[in-house]
Amino acid sequence: MSRLELHPLPGSKRAAEVADLVARLHADRRRVIVWVSDEGRLKVLDEFLWTGDKLSFVPHAAWVEGADLADEPVVLVCQPVNPNRAEVLVVGDGLPPLDWAAGFAEVHDLVPAGEPGDERRAHWRALVPGAATEGPPR
Repeated sequence: MSRLELHPLPGSKRAAEVADLVARLHADRRRVIVWVSDEGRLKVLDEFLWTGDKLSFVPHAAWVEGADLADEPVVLVCQPVNPNRAEVLVVGDGLPPLDWAAGFAEVHDLVPAGEPGDERRAHWRALVPGAATEGPPR
């Protein structure tokens, strides 16, 4: 991994913040994998990306084993896979395996305030020393 961005999570609306971040990356024509911790959360984020903001649609697909998603610009996953050959990983909720995340050129995570944020920073420090600093406010 060549770049890690830890974005401050300003509130409790994680899905909306993830959707905004993914939309910005997609607008820059970046191929993106969005990691979520389980199939239930994958379905919630998938639904949010379809209905969350009527004025901005991000083309995406939810990964299922065996599906050909090579041409999808954004793929939601809950397993450590990269079916669209993305170079960018966005962490949607729970933390992904470090060895898998290290395979992406760029990783973005939303970091809440307080102890939960400290735990996320510690997770990333194991992969990237000095990862405690946040990205610029959005």
